[in-house]
Amino acid sequence: MVSSGLFVNLCIFSFFVSIMIAIRIFLLQRLAHKYKWMSGIYASIVSAILMVYSVTYQQITYDLRFLPLILTILYFGYRAGAVAGITMAVCSIYLESHWLLTILILIFTFLFSLPLIRYKKQFSLLKQSLLCFFLHFIVHVLLTNYFWNTPIQSPFYSEIEYLVFGILGLGVAVATIEFYRKFYAVAEEAAYAGSDSCKDEEDSFFVRIMKKELEYTKEQLESFINHHMDAVIITDLEGQILRVNEAYEKVYGWKSHEVIGKKYYDIAGAFSKDVHENIKKTVAEKEAINRVEVVRARKDGSLVDLRITISPIFNGKDELVGLSGVCVDISEAKKAKKELDLLHRKLKESELKYRTLFEYANDAIYLLEIGSDHFPARFVEVNEAGCKRFGYTREELLSMPCHGIIPRDSDIVQKTVEQIRNGNLSFTLQSQFTFKSGEIKKLEYSGKLFNIENKKVLLIVSRDRTEYLKTEELLQKSEKLAAVGQLATAIAHEIRNPLTAIKGFMQLLTEKASKEELTYMNIISSEIERIEMITDEFMSVAKPQAVTFQSIDLQLLIQQVILLLQPQATMKNIFIELNSYGEMPFVYCESNQMKQVFINILKNAIEAMPSGGEIKVELRKKDNNHIHIQIIDEGVGISKERIKHLGEPFYSIKEDGIGLGLMICFNIIQQHKGTLSIESEVNKGTSVEICLPLD
Repeated sequence: MVSSGLFVNLCIFSFFVSIMIAIRIFLLQRLAHKYKWMSGIYASIVSAILMVYSVTYQQITYDLRFLPLILTILYFGYRAGAVAGITMAVCSIYLESHWLLTILILIFTFLFSLPLIRYKKQFSLLKQSLLCFFLHFIVHVLLTNYFWNTPIQSPFYSEIEYLVFGILGLGVAVATIEFYRKFYAVAEEAAYAGSDSCKDEEDSFFVRIMKKELEYTKEQLESFINHHMDAVIITDLEGQILRVNEAYEKVYGWKSHEVIGKKYYDIAGAFSKDVHENIKKTVAEKEAINRVEVVRARKDGSLVDLRITISPIFNGKDELVGLSGVCVDISEAKKAKKELDLLHRKLKESELKYRTLFEYANDAIYLLEIGSDHFPARFVEVNEAGCKRFGYTREELLSMPCHGIIPRDSDIVQKTVEQIRNGNLSFTLQSQFTFKSGEIKKLEYSGKLFNIENKKVLLIVSRDRTEYLKTEELLQKSEKLAAVGQLATAIAHEIRNPLTAIKGFMQLLTEKASKEELTYMNIISSEIERIEMITDEFMSVAKPQAVTFQSIDLQLLIQQVILLLQPQATMKNIFIELNSYGEMPFVYCESNQMKQVFINILKNAIEAMPSGGEIKVELRKKDNNHIHIQIIDEGVGISKERIKHLGEPFYSIKEDGIGLGLMICFNIIQQHKGTLSIESEVNKGTSVEICLPLD
């Protein structure tokens, strides 16, 4: 029963396939653009008729309704297939009760057929149709027997019958359609070539139809060439121009009647060799030359930049009969590209300049992202100076949060946040910061607040002012020294003369004084000597002395100073030890001034040790160019706050000191191009280190 019903379906299907071919033959070519939509509607009509003549067995309906859908998808594309599928679904709803099953099979068949359209060049149409039907058959069996709630499943042999009749129907349909297409192609070639057989049958109805279709095709081709926006040239294999369009006349300046019949490379002028090579290459390889940028000459001799594509033209027998060239004027595009390249180059140069300024600036530059709480959140960018200052690499800084590098409670952060909260977009501040290395620096930094991509960022330019402040402090000391020099000159001048008179009268009075008066006279004389000593120190500051530098044995000079001060040290129970590490070279210096330096420092050390102790004097050669002298005592020490003021005039930590001794020591060492540094700790002692150049 199923076989007889499917046989009727097969006959109806084959009949309507033949009807479709007949309609195609007798319709004019100009209606071809409507074939896809018409084929979809026609396929749905055939499917509806096959539904009417379907056979039902075991509550399952069998017919070949899906064959028209498959052929429509393969021959006319998915749009025509969609039209056929939608119309079939509507017909199924009106014609049968199990319409939902039909729609599901329809949807899956359509979806599985779509990939075949993309890869249809890899298979013949017969293979495509059979593969598509086989996929449909699997969907049909699965939905009907396993996923559809039917009281009785369809028997296996009924499904086999459906498969056999479906394959047979597709085979007949594809064979009929392909036979017609081959026959039509042969007839078209014969009509185009103007063969004798076509001429003999010129009056036949079929040939007249063919001629009309060929004329219509020719009209379309003519319209395509004439209205193409780019220059189109058609030549024979020798390069003789057969046809050009209007765009060619605009691009090259030649009229069509001036170039038709001429060789293309004859009118190319200086570029004839290039053109000839391109034509020979296309003819030899029978392959297109795609999008080659060339320069060509116009009729007036001016040059034009073009992008050309040369394609071979084949006849129906796959024989190369000519060449087509499409020339796109890219002069404006190249000009715009040059301007754009120039702009990019200028931008790169500008970026390089600013990048160089940023990277190689002596000041540290940071770009910080500011969070919603006004605190710096992370580093966006940092230059090399900024990396060195913090002791991290650029990658480390950019990957770490700000609070991991600069504590939020630090003075520098608190001042910055205060400025941001007050709405200041630019500001300059000074602060002190302790870096990872333990180094403390005094910084002056300028901030500029702005937005980048809806994010608030802060540009910081930070300058190390530590050395500047030290220089400023030294300048202030120099000014004080200048004032001391002027003051010392005045004091020495005003005091010395009356002091000499007082000393003379004191000597006269001493000769006539009683024993009791003599005691007072001695006290007055000692105080006068102290005044003279102070006056001499003033004069040593104010009056430049003749300095004679020579190479001396520094170790021997220190031994002499120790020998000079040893009685004073012994009286206070102090032992002075001299240690020399290695062979000591001679030092180029002024011996009297250096004696004065060591006498002042050792006297200070002795006076700082009222309870006795040990003073160590150590000499060592630091390198080939310098020698170090370190004097270490076990005295009362000096606080850190007072150390930084040592060397200033009139500043002394001793009750009876006037603050000129260390100042003179600093000046002498500085004149010798050396350094003098003092380290001390209260109740533990003081270390004075002198570094002198060897020459």
